[in-house]
Amino acid sequence: MFIKMRESKGFTLVELMIVVAIIGILAAVAVPYYQKYIQKSRLTSMVWPGIHAIQTNLAAYYSANGTLPTTAATLNTMYSDANTSYFSPSNSGATLTFAITGTSTSANPLLALRGMSIIAHPQTSSGKIKYWQYSGSIATALGLVGAQ
Repeated sequence: MFIKMRESKGFTLVELMIVVAIIGILAAVAVPYYQKYIQKSRLTSMVWPGIHAIQTNLAAYYSANGTLPTTAATLNTMYSDANTSYFSPSNSGATLTFAITGTSTSANPLLALRGMSIIAHPQTSSGKIKYWQYSGSIATALGLVGAQ
């Protein structure tokens, strides 16, 4: 007495719902990390080269003069080499502040960071700038806090 069993052809509704739920959970976790990654990559490609140019000019000035510039005219010279399309540099003594600027339209690639800032403070020793200490809202949001 052989009983013929029906062959299974496909997935049940419960199995499909489980897969959809797993994909939803993975997407809910992955999307915020992806957005943070995109912001960090845009900051790296659009803002960081300008910040680095300013820091390089300040380091050259410091190594030649033994002090950081304090006059607005000298600082403006330091800023002139940098592409400041996406940020506005300012200083308070030796501390530099770079505020993200731009339009509030969706065409601005740094819209999510607009109004935020990164603060750079040089750490000096033996007549040279050894490293820069970073803080500020961007540094906190993107994990750049501390010495870099």
